Amino acid sequence: MAAIDASVWGIAICTCEGTWGARLMRVVLSFIAAVLAAHVAYAADIAPVDVRAPSTVPVTTPIDPFSGFEVRFGGFMHGVGNVEKNTWDVNGELIVPKMFAPAGPWSYFVPRLHAGTNINVNGRTSAVYAGLLWTVPVFDRFFVEGFVDAAYHNGSLAGSPTQSAMGCDPLFHTGGSVGYRIDPHWSVMATFDHLSNGSGIGLTNCSRNQGLNNYGLRLGYQF
Repeated sequence: MAAIDASVWGIAICTCEGTWGARLMRVVLSFIAAVLAAHVAYAADIAPVDVRAPSTVPVTTPIDPFSGFEVRFGGFMHGVGNVEKNTWDVNGELIVPKMFAPAGPWSYFVPRLHAGTNINVNGRTSAVYAGLLWTVPVFDRFFVEGFVDAAYHNGSLAGSPTQSAMGCDPLFHTGGSVGYRIDPHWSVMATFDHLSNGSGIGLTNCSRNQGLNNYGLRLGYQF
């Protein structure tokens, strides 16, 4: 299977030894690294700030920079800690603007709607999901997120030597991200992604609930 081999601009890159899935993941993660490298190179070429400019510069970033349409793309380490481990997902997601946005920090309590898919490139469990996403800037360009969704999967209900016992269909899809805004359009984020039926906390009466934990890196583009 693929192994974590090196890093470019702080992002882990998969070696392309082995399956076509591992090679595809290298393409995904290399693309993310290339975009970040391009932004760093562009920033390095920007002329220095005029030293005669006022020391206090008005802040022009809107209080809620996460209110437009956004697309996200990236890759996940799939099924960490269970029988589907050492496989990979390709993730794609669309986020729509908020239906309404109160003035000031109260806007952060209003979620955006999002929908996406995790496609396993090694023939394990894939899923589609849709639900609510909350994004909260914390300081400077950093932000945190949480999401709660409904999901549908193509995996096994009872389990097998290579697939988790998902128990039910549909499922709950929850998780969160920590991200950084590169500029007004681009952002990069590390994401934790959990898929299960919730029987362990009394949300369903499904007989099996092995679930899936995925960890990944994604790029977002807002327009």
